[in-house]
Amino acid sequence: MNADTAKTGLALLEQGEAFAWVTILDTRGSTPRHAGAAMLVRADGSIAGTIGGGPLEAAVTERAKAVIKSGGSFLEQFDSGLLGMACGGEGRVLIERVDPDRSAAHELFRGLVGLLEGGRKGWLVTIIPESSGAGAVVRRCLVDADGSLAGDLVCDPGTLRELARRGGTYDRVAAGDPTRTYVELIGAQGSAYIFGAGHCGEKLAPILSMTGFFTVIIDDRSDFANRERFPTADRIVVPESFDGVVQSLPIDHDSYLVIVTRGHSHDTDVLAQALRTDARYIGMIGSRKKVAEALRTLGERGFSPDDLARVHAPIGLPIGAETPEEIAVSIAAQLIQVRAAAGA
Repeated sequence: MNADTAKTGLALLEQGEAFAWVTILDTRGSTPRHAGAAMLVRADGSIAGTIGGGPLEAAVTERAKAVIKSGGSFLEQFDSGLLGMACGGEGRVLIERVDPDRSAAHELFRGLVGLLEGGRKGWLVTIIPESSGAGAVVRRCLVDADGSLAGDLVCDPGTLRELARRGGTYDRVAAGDPTRTYVELIGAQGSAYIFGAGHCGEKLAPILSMTGFFTVIIDDRSDFANRERFPTADRIVVPESFDGVVQSLPIDHDSYLVIVTRGHSHDTDVLAQALRTDARYIGMIGSRKKVAEALRTLGERGFSPDDLARVHAPIGLPIGAETPEEIAVSIAAQLIQVRAAAGA
């Protein structure tokens, strides 16, 4: 679930409207989306989020509309081959009615919105009742990385935090002896730090936001780094200069650093700072000549060949990109590729 879907769910609850929450729990073989994919379905059939589109999503949407009327929760098997899909995979999908009368539902969605908009990491612990049907109630609790809880206290807080730490799927581990407990990592799909608010940065930011990155714009020019130019950015940082800016940011192993500043000296300076971090991805824009010169300079400053091998430069996948828009697509594709490899 992304922030927009969570905000839709919270808005519906605050309006007093029930809806269905659809989650793919597990898959085998090739399917349009994998475990964790989610969407919300309203009584009129409109949706927020997606489980992959096509015949599966259409069939599940109809089932979800019925669940909104009947209440409860249903665990459904699906076979994409029987639905006329060529991918041939199968799996299980959970369809549950989310009732606006349940205070725990409001608390959970407020927690989801806060976590996802804040770029934080958490775990969604889902307790599936032993039998599905109109009276079956799914219980969920969000465990934030700081240990705070939101939603149903499905078991004691210590056990919840231990479940989140372990992750995975478990039999009969919580109160009520449920058939299954699912623990899903949610949020923290990577923080993308874009150093440079010029043309490439401007075109790249919305693509990264749409693909689930927590996007941060960094530039020392407030007339470039502002909300008008970057309406989708999660955060905008305007330092006095690029000197020492990287160490002021909360960069960790889930961070992706994109260096597209307005000049060669700024790029090299930021790259030197970036190489002292644990960032998963470091990429720098520039011609092969410029890149070679920057890496030679950093080698002379004491960075090892292994350090310099971390740098994706020239940045982006080699798709022949020339315009800022095309370059943005190539960079975003490379970040998605690196993120997917890390997840695998």
